Amino acid sequence: MEHHEDGVSIVIPLYNAEAHIEQVLKAVLEQDFGGALEIIVVNDGSTDRSSQVITPFEAAGKIHVINQENQGAAAATNRGFLAARYRIICSIDSDVVLDRNWLRTVLEEFKDPDVGAVQGYYRTPDTVSFWARMMGYDVEKRYDDIPDKYVTQVCTGDTAYRKNALDRVGLFDTAFRYGYDNDMSYRLLQAGYRLVFRKDAQCDHYWKADIKSYIRQQYRSAYGRMQLVSKHQDKITGDSVSGLRMILQVPITLVAMLLLAAAAFSSLFPGHSTMVIAMLGTALVLLAVLLADRTAFTIPIIRKHKDATAVFLPFVHLLRNAVWTWALLGWLAKKSGIRS
Repeated sequence: MEHHEDGVSIVIPLYNAEAHIEQVLKAVLEQDFGGALEIIVVNDGSTDRSSQVITPFEAAGKIHVINQENQGAAAATNRGFLAARYRIICSIDSDVVLDRNWLRTVLEEFKDPDVGAVQGYYRTPDTVSFWARMMGYDVEKRYDDIPDKYVTQVCTGDTAYRKNALDRVGLFDTAFRYGYDNDMSYRLLQAGYRLVFRKDAQCDHYWKADIKSYIRQQYRSAYGRMQLVSKHQDKITGDSVSGLRMILQVPITLVAMLLLAAAAFSSLFPGHSTMVIAMLGTALVLLAVLLADRTAFTIPIIRKHKDATAVFLPFVHLLRNAVWTWALLGWLAKKSGIRS
């Protein structure tokens, strides 16, 4: 691969993002950066109007478009990385709108030759839907809780990578539909590189807008987490973004769900009322513990955003925990050969 010291490549994997891609591209083009900027959009088989939206940018010579059949975000990002010319390659999601100083800020960290990747901070726009805010507030809070700039995981949504680091560890593992960026992060760490999180390199993230998309995203994320743990067993307790406090919610939710199911089954038979009450009581205590934890998690969010709808976040997270638990059971079923 050819390396250039005076420019930056930006790769945007694109799939059905007609609502935001124009704003995303304009924000990239308006970056406060004096060097050459190569913008590569990999259209991963979009079926909406995304192609029409990006055509004027391509016709004006502002972006380079690569079209391919749908292969997933990891494969699309890899395709763009392989086409990139410069020594720093940024991966930007097609629903992420960068602040003008984002690129200049993350590039500061590459003065350290040991830094392999630098990620910025996701903000949640005020204008997005309830479900998008619930997703965004969750991620923001976890980012706010990161105590140091050196982290153990960066996300492809707004991250800059050192190209020779990618040459060394390889591209994204396309076996992952979700979690391929975690896997890349762990491989970079194993190779001796540092990962940096810059809270002052900010962007607006337009998360999925409805409950169906929220549940689908949470299921795939949890399923990807199980794939990650299978490959990187030392990460069973999580990383700097998804820590043990979050990981433990799955087994606690699983036990509560099993107790509720057992209580419902036992109630069908006479003479088991004491056992049913004990199981129900234990399940309710576990759910109360989860709700209390999520309430403590949510209070700083309400103070920060002054959004009354954030009071529903603990209950949204109970739903999320149930989806994560279902994903765990689905992954175990596939591993055991129960389902293909």
